[in-house]
Amino acid sequence: MTNFEAVNKFMYFAHNFGYDFIEQVWKAEPNMANHLRSKFSSYAQQQGNGTNGFFRWFMELDQNNKETLTNWIGANYKG
Repeated sequence: MTNFEAVNKFMYFAHNFGYDFIEQVWKAEPNMANHLRSKFSSYAQQQGNGTNGFFRWFMELDQNNKETLTNWIGANYKG
């Protein structure tokens, strides 16, 4: 996958994510999924919509969780 394809896929995901994407990405770690869902919901509410909340939430993830999410998007998001 080229850099363009990866970034393009990420941006489309950020604007069209499924309601349960966090639970799908971290399904092997339900406590982490619950923690991240709580943070995401808070940011989405603060930012006024899910997409703006997604970007704020993503920037607050640690490097490991950013990598987990971006790898999952690359492997699973079909757009």
